[in-house]
Amino acid sequence: MFRSLYVKLMVTYSVILIATMLLLGVLLSSFFQDTITENRTQELIREGNALTPYLEYFTYGIYDIWVLEGQFKVIDRFLNVSIWMTDTNGRIYYVYPETDNELWQNHRLTDEILEPVLRGETIKVQGNFGDRFTVPVITVGMPLKNAQGIIGTIFLHSPIQELGTSLKNTYLSIWRASFFSTFLSMLLLYYVSRRISKPLAEMNVISREIASGNFKRRVQIKSKDEVGQVGLNFNAMADALENLELTRKTFVANVSHELRSPLTSMKGYIQGVLDKTIGDEDRDRYLEIALTETERMNRLISGLLDLAQVESGQFSVEKKVYDINEQIRRALIAREESINERNMKIEVVFKEENLFVEADPDRIQQVIINLLDNAIKFNKDGGSLLIETWRYKDKAFIKIKDEGPGIAREEIGHIWTPFYQIDKSRSNKRVGTGLGLSIVKKIIDAHDSSIWVNSKLGEGTAFIFSLKATRK
Repeated sequence: MFRSLYVKLMVTYSVILIATMLLLGVLLSSFFQDTITENRTQELIREGNALTPYLEYFTYGIYDIWVLEGQFKVIDRFLNVSIWMTDTNGRIYYVYPETDNELWQNHRLTDEILEPVLRGETIKVQGNFGDRFTVPVITVGMPLKNAQGIIGTIFLHSPIQELGTSLKNTYLSIWRASFFSTFLSMLLLYYVSRRISKPLAEMNVISREIASGNFKRRVQIKSKDEVGQVGLNFNAMADALENLELTRKTFVANVSHELRSPLTSMKGYIQGVLDKTIGDEDRDRYLEIALTETERMNRLISGLLDLAQVESGQFSVEKKVYDINEQIRRALIAREESINERNMKIEVVFKEENLFVEADPDRIQQVIINLLDNAIKFNKDGGSLLIETWRYKDKAFIKIKDEGPGIAREEIGHIWTPFYQIDKSRSNKRVGTGLGLSIVKKIIDAHDSSIWVNSKLGEGTAFIFSLKATRK
């Protein structure tokens, strides 16, 4: 059976809270009971000590019994005590109040109780004092002394039930405070538990919607704690999934379009040749067009395979130390025919005769060829093409710049997206696959390096990338 996090939190915290409050109430009740009892015992000891001078003067005959009884009445008024005075044999010869005389006078205390007091100790006893009282009492026994030594004992008894009212009020205050605290804590617990569990429950619902293909919902973030951070990350994940889904749909649509267009053209041309719709004089021209379309499809499929390798992690980089200036020279020689056809001017600036880098030469060859082809394709007829390299600290920088129409600022951020095509009107109808720059970016990233674009409309475009520079 499913139980929500909110229910688990409430049950767990409630059990802990109630158990804590009960334990605290019991401990406080026990503490206050012990404290009040100990305070009454100390009061009896204090009053017993205060009586000592009067009792000593009484034994010398200086004070008469009326003075003593006055002191006893003062103590009795505050502590409700019974007072016994005994001789050294334990015989009770005086009892206060007088109403208890007949009960206790001439009774003898047991040696077990008497002996410690006669040794000069003060004893403290709780209970019925050997069944002499019908209710529990606190008893304090003290030696009675004069100049000759211990001449007897004095016992003060105070009923424990007299403390009941104070203890009862104390217990009521403790438990009232405990219940009130528990109630407030439960309210706070309810609020906190809901605050913690609500966004998690919301994430649970939204995650199911995302699984079913709805990427529009987002979690409402109302805190900056760990739960809030999870919510932010969840929303970021949802954004990424939505963008990924949009990219996937766009990618599929672009691939379908890029493959369908040449296939349709090829089918039409070949069908025309087969059913004689295209005459013999035009057959070779249309077959040549079909061949061109197959070559474009081949480039597209090769680009897709390269991109798939990069995305799947099967893209390997085997770094070597080599001279990138020499690699650029060879790439320019391979593109000499295309450059001459457009009557372009080549400017090569190598700040160092040899610039050694640590990179995968085959992968970097892809980068250079792609950037050169783009620069040639988008450059204006008779324009300049600048290739420049230089070293700064431990980095080598390669720049390829054309004098083409440039790229609008709002489009620069999209040029690395697969199949993204800037305005084809600026390309002189020379259409590529739209995958080259995506692959270039992946290759440079795999080398832990950077690539960026400087471009203004009407002023051309410069691609600059870096590699790790080294010495041969």
